[in-house]
Amino acid sequence: GGDLLDDLLDDVEEEHPELAAKPAPTPATAADGDGGPGEGGESDDLLDDLIGDDGEVVADKDLGASGGDSAPTPSPAAVAAASEWGPPPTSSAFKTFCAAETRLSGVQNLAIKWLPFTMVLLLLFCAFVTTARRHHIALRTPRTAREDRVSQAAQLAAHLLLAYSAYHFLEFTTDRQATLQKFWVAGMVLLASVNVFHLFVPIDDEPGAKTTGTGAFLGIPLYATMTGIVGLWFLLGEDYPSGPAVYLDKLTTFSALYIQVGLYLWTGMLLRDTALGRVIFDILRPLRLPAELLAVLVVIAAAGPTAYSGASGILVLAVGATIYTELVRAGANKQRALAATAMSGSLGVVLPPCLLVIIVASLNLDVTTDELFHRGWQVFGLSAFLFTAISYFTRSEPWRFEPAPNAGAAMKKAFGRLLPYIAIAVALIGGYGLLMDIGFNEHTAPYVLPLAMIAVMPWDRIVKRRAAADEPDDKERARIIAKHPTMLDAGTHIGALLMLMGLSACLGGVIERSEIIELFPQVFPSAYAAMAVLVVVLVLIGMVMDPYGAVILVTVTLYPIAKANGITPLNFWMVALISFELGYVTPPVALNHLLTRQVVRDVDPSVEDLEVTDGSFFERHERIIVPIAVLATTLLVVAFGPLIVGS
Repeated sequence: GGDLLDDLLDDVEEEHPELAAKPAPTPATAADGDGGPGEGGESDDLLDDLIGDDGEVVADKDLGASGGDSAPTPSPAAVAAASEWGPPPTSSAFKTFCAAETRLSGVQNLAIKWLPFTMVLLLLFCAFVTTARRHHIALRTPRTAREDRVSQAAQLAAHLLLAYSAYHFLEFTTDRQATLQKFWVAGMVLLASVNVFHLFVPIDDEPGAKTTGTGAFLGIPLYATMTGIVGLWFLLGEDYPSGPAVYLDKLTTFSALYIQVGLYLWTGMLLRDTALGRVIFDILRPLRLPAELLAVLVVIAAAGPTAYSGASGILVLAVGATIYTELVRAGANKQRALAATAMSGSLGVVLPPCLLVIIVASLNLDVTTDELFHRGWQVFGLSAFLFTAISYFTRSEPWRFEPAPNAGAAMKKAFGRLLPYIAIAVALIGGYGLLMDIGFNEHTAPYVLPLAMIAVMPWDRIVKRRAAADEPDDKERARIIAKHPTMLDAGTHIGALLMLMGLSACLGGVIERSEIIELFPQVFPSAYAAMAVLVVVLVLIGMVMDPYGAVILVTVTLYPIAKANGITPLNFWMVALISFELGYVTPPVALNHLLTRQVVRDVDPSVEDLEVTDGSFFERHERIIVPIAVLATTLLVVAFGPLIVGS
């Protein structure tokens, strides 16, 4: 309404400049109600003259009677605009609208203002749940009281160091930033108190478990190890106690991003506890596909959700348990199921609308999202082809396609079971889009998907009641869900991942401040030599850092070296994204494998002891070799192919 009235005023004053040139009212006149816009002034008089008492536009009213020498009429453009938009709202309706809009704007501004606090509270609360449940991400889960005490002592030291750093940084902050640091101090002290309790109440020794000399240190969570490295650098190397807190505080710059990570993980836990995953696999099950081929289809299909979540690790935590469970039920051996789960999100990080690619383009003006996504589709096709080929040549038995009798009818029936889920989710997403007048994209997906999953829950309960009550799989699934409540597991995985991402960002700060990258030559003998060195360094970064922190670090350190050696920005960033994914599946850290074990052990505790001692080297290490073979081959082609063909 306000915009329409402003347009009317502008049109009238453009046609009749004598109105705009009127002298300002005197104080005495203003006191009588002609003080100016918004207080009964000249603009309001003009509007009153333009618009009659019944809300209709008066085209031939004497607008100059109150002070002008002529009687101008509204321009045709003003009349046309008023006719197109209809009569202006009544005074009471207009005031109601303005009041509602003001309240909504106030809520939005309040949410934006408190977004950093929301992110910090989410991280600390979920970290408390993770710490209390002894569920942080480590190379090996502690299995004896001694291993548990070593892990708890390392976490205690890490939490106290972070609390000390935040307390030291507090004296240099004011207002909201100071409040945030108080939250960090209180949160870390609370986590430390949990560690103290666990030191006095350790876990019981598992039957047959023994602690070796180095085995105890493998149970130290990765974030605690990173905290030790960061603390030693800043406290001893730079005498800068506030350093860790400064880099943790930088997480609030991307508060929305980390909140979205939590929402995606919550969505994954909701999906895990529904029958939706089984219904989807039931559509393919009548085809009796070879297990390796089914794993290929699952990894290719998982590329879509990864493109929205923006990181493969998030997808592994969100739906890894579902993928692993259904692949095993379909006949895949546990090694191949773990391999497919670990790389389930690796192919989708280059597809639209991946947030990671958007961050790359926003930080580097030399490349656009269109270029990155166009090349990303090519890389996706290449990696999918290589995965299919490697799966075929490493198959355990010949691929035979022997669909079950009446496979078509069975698939149709399974698809019919899926349709209500789709209808409910589409209705909610569509209604949300119509109500909020926004589309479904990478920015809205993390907020809409949890609501969609909650909406399908009532129908999912009906589906479960219709299932056979004596089916062993259903009984076992119900037992697992009862043992691992959705919200508790969601908080556990959110805390584990966010703590790792936060300290990964701090470790990236140490790498940047150490200037270790400057030890590398800035100019190499050839682009091939430069690319070879960059690939190795990028993979190493991917082994220890989360993708978002890695992109920021690489932008200011390695990207200038690539440009100086004639490597095109498009080629470099495709190589960087694939190198990160290769690092996430490469030992000794192999983050995606650790995340896979993190979620799979809830549904299959035997993965902790999964060690194949018979068979060939490939059969004993299939879950590690297959992802590395696919991503390493893709990386070599993408890295050196453009250099060879000159594009």
